[in-house]
Amino acid sequence: MALEFADAGLRRGEPVAMLVHSRADDTLSHARFIGVELRKPIRDGRLMLLRFRSDFLQRLSHAAARDDVITDLERLVSAHRPARIVIDTFSPFVSGAPPVVSTTTALAQLLERPGTATLLTFPEELAEGYDRSLEPIVHRASAVIRLVREDADVRRADLLSARVSSPDVATKRFVIREGRGVVPEHAVRAERLTLRAP
Repeated sequence: MALEFADAGLRRGEPVAMLVHSRADDTLSHARFIGVELRKPIRDGRLMLLRFRSDFLQRLSHAAARDDVITDLERLVSAHRPARIVIDTFSPFVSGAPPVVSTTTALAQLLERPGTATLLTFPEELAEGYDRSLEPIVHRASAVIRLVREDADVRRADLLSARVSSPDVATKRFVIREGRGVVPEHAVRAERLTLRAP
């Protein structure tokens, strides 16, 4: 989803910044698998691809002020002037020692920049044992969407909340296909039903 979001911006000519956990080669390989080309936008300077350092959590817990980490991120990203920002995942910002609320508030303020659309991922279920430190992010979100794997092939996106007008259907099923990315599940069902001549 993060790669599709970034690709949509790049196709519109927007500068994009991504902060990810995976190695650059893994991110590029995954993107190529779903039909998203990132190498050229990186070379052209339209895509800034950043990676969490392996010792990020340790450095964050020892930072004199955790908000300084957000300030450093803002400094890096601001130079690029992105129209879209992807943080996959923002869990390192809310892990570790407190104070977490000030960090999430600072992160939420960074992401509210005028003219910037942001996609954050979070690998845990918010409904179970809800952590109130996430509220600065969740309350400012235009939408909160839960992604669920239904079986080996099909995934489900549930719209949990939205500040803007929401679609008629709050649940969409989809699959991920090589070279095509995210595909509606009903299209795949139609593919399976189509008889092909030998």
